Amino acid sequence: MAHSMTGYGVGRASGDGLSVVVELRSVNNRYLDLNLKLPRALYPHESNIRDLLRERVERGRVSMLVSEEWSGEQGPVIRLDRARALSCAGQLEELSRELGLSGEVQLEHLLAVGELFLPDDDSSYHEQLWGLTRQALEKALEQMLTACHHEGEALCADIRQRIRSTQESLALVKELAARQADAYRERLTRRLEELLEDSRLDRTRLETEIALAADRLDISEEIVRLESHLDMFHKTIARKGSLGKTLSFILQEMSREANTIASKSWMVEISQAAIRMKELLEQIREQVQNLA
Repeated sequence: MAHSMTGYGVGRASGDGLSVVVELRSVNNRYLDLNLKLPRALYPHESNIRDLLRERVERGRVSMLVSEEWSGEQGPVIRLDRARALSCAGQLEELSRELGLSGEVQLEHLLAVGELFLPDDDSSYHEQLWGLTRQALEKALEQMLTACHHEGEALCADIRQRIRSTQESLALVKELAARQADAYRERLTRRLEELLEDSRLDRTRLETEIALAADRLDISEEIVRLESHLDMFHKTIARKGSLGKTLSFILQEMSREANTIASKSWMVEISQAAIRMKELLEQIREQVQNLA
């Protein structure tokens, strides 16, 4: 069963006064695109997090947000990055002089810089944070993938219904196509007999022209190919794994055959059925774009 690329999941893990919450959001994208927002202490583990996500997610734009909360007065030791603070203050004072601004650099100006206060380099805190983050990530992944699975089932049900409607329209086209050449021959003959006297009507030439026209109107090959593509589509959507790209390719071929049928049709009923098929295939294409 195919999966949707749209889903949301949240996971929480706690221990020794620290709680970590991981939120995952996935939306449609042609490839896998990971956007991570992590606490600074998790930067060394960013590649590990990306590997974990790639193992479970094949396509989509996935956003991950990690937040940490401490209970009571517990928490890592915070230290001031004095070198960074002094450097920022000096540069702000220099900029103020160059621009001729009044006033002195205030504490609130430095606090706006960010990352002046950092957790102390405590290995136990880093290990604890990473361990809890990994647990929370597993929970969020399970929840997000479950949501993607449920939406994928709903999408596939809708797609199958539209495919059945496409097959019904194609069956009508197939039935009408068997009569299209004869109907064209009768109409053309009747029209020429109305315009020309029998003595001037070359029956052999007429039959030749009608045969050539009937050949141009023949859509039997397009019908056979479209039937084959529909059968392949049914078999593909029943498989497991990432199917979106394969289904999109099959739909391109189906649309090509439907366009050819519409362009070669002479009977109004065939044109209408072909237009209906094109509408259905476009609707299916929009739905397939949501599948992983």
